[in-house]
Amino acid sequence: MHPAPSFLVWVGFLAFFLVALVVGVRLLLLARQTRRLPELCIGLGVLGIGPVGFGATVAAAQAAHGAPGPASALMVFGSVGLAVGVCAKLVFNWRVYHPSRPGLRGLIVLAVLAQVAMLVDQARQGFPPVMHVDWAFYLRTALLVGALLWGSAEALRYWGKMRRRVRIGLADPVVTNRFLLWGVGAFAAGFGALVGNVVQIVTGTPTTEIPWVLAGSSAHGFVAAVAMWLAFVPPAAYTRMIADRVSSSA
Repeated sequence: MHPAPSFLVWVGFLAFFLVALVVGVRLLLLARQTRRLPELCIGLGVLGIGPVGFGATVAAAQAAHGAPGPASALMVFGSVGLAVGVCAKLVFNWRVYHPSRPGLRGLIVLAVLAQVAMLVDQARQGFPPVMHVDWAFYLRTALLVGALLWGSAEALRYWGKMRRRVRIGLADPVVTNRFLLWGVGAFAAGFGALVGNVVQIVTGTPTTEIPWVLAGSSAHGFVAAVAMWLAFVPPAAYTRMIADRVSSSA
């Protein structure tokens, strides 16, 4: 039997869960008002990948030994949420950063079909509470990590462009800083998922049963949580600091 994760490990996971839940709900409420696709997609992406997908699958793995019935139900919930979240994130990356590249549409359609195929495969297996390394595991990892790191690269690229405009007074420094924070948060989440899944592929052991991987995932989740919070629900003191820093350097 593997030792239970320490309290500090759960702090990072809980921070990521709560912040993603708050931010995701706020974005969906904003999408309800604006009727715009970007807000809807990023809200579904944050909720689906974060508290629903990640949260439910971790909970399923923890409950697998003592409560297999609820664990399988959690895995159904988490797997569907993760599939929706990844698809929404891919659509967001396409429509926000490359709306004039119609060739990406076909790749998004293929990604959606791949997600459906993986869910069908999980259903055929009875939605086991721990994901095993098979063709679906590799594909799921590629789509999840790819969506997050692609989004991170695009946000950081846009931050570089906006930062140059800030220097000459043509861009809002607070909005520009949000691109940096979103890029950092998406990278932390994507890199954490990549490390955990690669370790499971190499060792054949679920990441929830490897203490140092859990600790690393918790740390990445905490970084992502802080970045998301400052990007979407920033304290007034933080936004003043960003604005004052630009003013003092002008």
